[in-house]
Amino acid sequence: MKLALIWGAAALSTGAAMAGEVNVAGTGHAQNPTWSPDGQWIAYEKNNLSNSVELWLIKMDAGLGSQPRQLRIPGASRSFGGGGSVVAAPSWTPKPQTMLFFEGSNAGGLLRIYYALPGSASPSELIESSRVSGNLSAPTMASNGSRFAFSSDATGSGDIFAWDLQNAPEVVASSPASENFPAFSSDGEKLAFSRKGNGEDLFYWTTSGQSGELSSDSGDQTRPVWAGDEVVYFSSERGGDHWDIRAVSGSGGASRLVVRDVRLPVRAGPALTPDGRHVAAVSSDPVRGDRIQIVALDGSGSVEIETGLVACGEPAIVEANGRTWLAFTALPAAGADWRGLHVLDITGRY
Repeated sequence: MKLALIWGAAALSTGAAMAGEVNVAGTGHAQNPTWSPDGQWIAYEKNNLSNSVELWLIKMDAGLGSQPRQLRIPGASRSFGGGGSVVAAPSWTPKPQTMLFFEGSNAGGLLRIYYALPGSASPSELIESSRVSGNLSAPTMASNGSRFAFSSDATGSGDIFAWDLQNAPEVVASSPASENFPAFSSDGEKLAFSRKGNGEDLFYWTTSGQSGELSSDSGDQTRPVWAGDEVVYFSSERGGDHWDIRAVSGSGGASRLVVRDVRLPVRAGPALTPDGRHVAAVSSDPVRGDRIQIVALDGSGSVEIETGLVACGEPAIVEANGRTWLAFTALPAAGADWRGLHVLDITGRY
């Protein structure tokens, strides 16, 4: 399989683009690209739609990608009977140093959380089972490095744990329903998360002990991310298969519509720009699947980045060395077998 990484000129509508390819052994869809905060690395999943999800890491340097490296959790090289391994859900932190967290499970084993330093040796397990047992997932670190959070079924169907890296991880959100997708505010003082029972709703917790429901939306709300004092998320308030991006105050209240009818990523939350003022999304309309929308959260405007590809999805944006880069997945043409990973220079486009 080939994952094409395209570092294009700013005006893609003219067809001007410089293309390069990175060869990756095996088959599978590229999905969930995630930039390191410094823009030097991309972690992405590869899904063969059979019995495994792999996690790969590639270094980006002056518009060129190095040979991708697969991140294998301990024991992943063994032969398994029935089923495969899952290594997925990458999440970066810039502090105390650039580090990648992710969840992983060998066939028949528990889902646990691992970490890796880019360019270093094999990943290591972050939290020993003697500290928190069961399946652990959805790892995330506050951008200031003050706290870490994750979901665990150790005490129920799924609870949110927070960890200040000094004391033991503690349960901060628990209910008979399943909590997931924790996300910290930039100062690490607030945590948003989803709770899924008969439906899925968003809640918040603060280090001062406050907690409550984030939005009064109907339908489902999921995968929150913080943009300053607001939480941006996917919502199915309009019913059916319609998914929108909405925003709400971090202390709860009425939400507002930001982008209507978006394609829901495999597992990522809404893709914010580094300044937290815009969100990138792809329309759920297949006719418009060749472009990426970048929409201002305050409603002041939007732009569309034409790609010349098909069924675009899962955008992610980073700023590095004075440039702005957009990563996304897409099919090279209608009927193609596998989704590729693409990167475009969109400096000055929004």
